[in-house]
Amino acid sequence: MIERTTRYGRLVFDRDAIVRAALRAYVEAIAGWHPFHRVSFAACSEPRWTGDLQRGAFYNGDGCGDYNVVGWTEAGVVGLAFELGFGPIEHLDLPVDAVTGGPDDVRGALPGLPAELTPALVLAAGMLLTGERRRGDVYVEEKLAGVGFWLHGDQVAGTLFDDPVDVGARQLAMWGLLQGGRLLPRAALFSKPQNRADVAEWARKQAPMHTLMDTVVNRRLGGPTEFTADEIEMLFPTPPDREQLLGAQLMLQKVGITWPGSPEIPEPPKWTGPNPFWRQP
Repeated sequence: MIERTTRYGRLVFDRDAIVRAALRAYVEAIAGWHPFHRVSFAACSEPRWTGDLQRGAFYNGDGCGDYNVVGWTEAGVVGLAFELGFGPIEHLDLPVDAVTGGPDDVRGALPGLPAELTPALVLAAGMLLTGERRRGDVYVEEKLAGVGFWLHGDQVAGTLFDDPVDVGARQLAMWGLLQGGRLLPRAALFSKPQNRADVAEWARKQAPMHTLMDTVVNRRLGGPTEFTADEIEMLFPTPPDREQLLGAQLMLQKVGITWPGSPEIPEPPKWTGPNPFWRQP
């Protein structure tokens, strides 16, 4: 654990706390989705997860194009964030000719990154979206992030602490402002007083649901776990549509949380046709 005093206040970074908070934010996002609506003001609107609690990554999208990711290994954590219009070319001075479409695109956000954290960078960069750029007569895909931090032992650094322009820094600061092991929504700290009051009031009203998620996450930290019958009844008092429930089960299965006695749910087949949103040769 290491502390830093910043323009966002006193930030505390701890590898295990960040991984736990990522897991909890992932579970919370699913509980907050339509049609469940069991949590208001979830910290994440678009969750994605890869790997496990030892080596993995979490994508935290806000639903409007901005996002942050954290990748971790036993050695530490790499965090990266993107806000629309501020990718490596615009904000990190990455030449178009230097775009690789890989982790090196965003190294400029992580000055002094220790070699031991290269695997964490690869995991984090693997969750980043890409932007299309023209290089001569061809188009290349750059990884999109404009600010970052890295945590290794008792060292923490990155453009989060040095860049005077906030192009995602607040997103990353939230990982140093965890409360009770929870990643808070940005509106809880960086918004108007009335908005902050609304977030706090909904957290108070929904305290039993937050307690349930903490209980399940704490069990999962000790190994794969199942929901109890009471927990399922509390999460889904009205049984959802079978397809919607299957989607939630599949996402939770990725992080080792399953239904009592439920068999492993196979991944849906991957789309093999051309992406209609990508430029075709």
